[in-house]
Amino acid sequence: DLATIPQDDDVYDLLCAADTIGVFQVESRAQMGTLPRLRPRTFYDLVVEVALIRPGPIQGGSVHPYLRRRTGEEPVTYPHPVLEGCLAKTLGVPLFQEQLMQIAIDAAGFSPGEADQLRQAMGSKRSKARMAVMREKLMAGMAAKGIVGETAEEIATKLEAFANFGFPESHSVSFAYLVYASAWIKLRHPAEFAC
Repeated sequence: DLATIPQDDDVYDLLCAADTIGVFQVESRAQMGTLPRLRPRTFYDLVVEVALIRPGPIQGGSVHPYLRRRTGEEPVTYPHPVLEGCLAKTLGVPLFQEQLMQIAIDAAGFSPGEADQLRQAMGSKRSKARMAVMREKLMAGMAAKGIVGETAEEIATKLEAFANFGFPESHSVSFAYLVYASAWIKLRHPAEFAC
């Protein structure tokens, strides 16, 4: 059953080759174009793949830097040293809603409750208006911590991009499991997969 599908290197080979027509979440042109560049070899790589090709990370300019950093073409950097803790596992690139909340806490002094309000604004249908209200507080909080100018603008822009839809990490994990299971069935049971 789904809970006992084995981890199989051949499945990752199929995904790296972008042989993903019909595979849950990774059959779009954008996903198929990213898979050979990301070259997923572990389950967490699939979690990143699912999160990466979403409007928030795309509009926030996260996709290409992540891919270049993943392949060693670009060094891992952080918009500000205070953000290393929350961005290290994604190579300095924000991909998940929780990271955006932590950025607001670390860079702008938001309380966890205020960061949750930011998360709600990012998920709201009227998020641009709600994000605009949060921006002033964000900029003031960053200024109080000495984060100003281009650095503050870069951080605010990344947060605002997530208002156009970014995934929570748990959602990406769930979807990644279905990506893996779909690819495994496609590889090991192609007739049943086609049906």
